[in-house]
Amino acid sequence: MTPAQRVLVLCENGRSGAAAIDLARDMAELGNANLTVVAVAPQAPSGPRCGNSAVEYNEAVAESVVRDLDQARVRLGGAAERAEFLLLIDGADQTLEQVARSGGFDLVLLPARWRPLRKPGHPAATELSRVAGAEILIVDPASQTRREPRPAGAAG
Repeated sequence: MTPAQRVLVLCENGRSGAAAIDLARDMAELGNANLTVVAVAPQAPSGPRCGNSAVEYNEAVAESVVRDLDQARVRLGGAAERAEFLLLIDGADQTLEQVARSGGFDLVLLPARWRPLRKPGHPAATELSRVAGAEILIVDPASQTRREPRPAGAAG
């Protein structure tokens, strides 16, 4: 019996995010994937040079991202019992790349993002492609295909 694949899934709101969670659920239900679902809460700068404090705004954004993780948990169904869920606060916690590097993941699922005049991609794909041993798949619900990122500097 082959060991279960370690899968990191980036949780984002929208169709592509739902498609990435669905793919992860399918893999877990087949019994060959241990899931870690990660959501990143971006933070607005705050301080004397930035005008008003962004503390309340940042808290609201983090709460919204926690709701996205809760929705992912529901969408995973029974597979959520065996999944780990992480909220990363941008600038305060590890980066997505650091989590991918330290977790020994075999596969990273990224939701596709629409980019005018280009194929769907994800801004984190380039950084994550440098994580040794991890395959990066971009999940695009529009074409129902998964694409690997292009090398850095490739036109597109």
